[in-house]
Amino acid sequence: MLTRARAFSTQALKVVNNVARQQFVITLRTEAILSYEEKGKVITLIHTDVPAEFQGKGVGKLLGQHAFDYALRQKLDVICKCHFLAKFYQDNIKNYKSLNVKLDLD
Repeated sequence: MLTRARAFSTQALKVVNNVARQQFVITLRTEAILSYEEKGKVITLIHTDVPAEFQGKGVGKLLGQHAFDYALRQKLDVICKCHFLAKFYQDNIKNYKSLNVKLDLD
């Protein structure tokens, strides 16, 4: 009998804003995180970290979407220091035209 592993889907994943740690978090077997710093009306998106087994499956994109949507809702300016999130923003710029985004990539 042949069985197929169920395809991974991000639809059931929940992103939690852990304000104390300044991270957006998705709990899988371990945590996928997007680290940020929020000061006043500015959010700095610092880094995303997705466990290797979940990379390339949309988990990082879900974190990015949540972070940029949060900035929209809260009317925050965005400083993006993460290359992955900068690419996410550029690929989805039509959704975030009203945001003031500065890319600060080293």
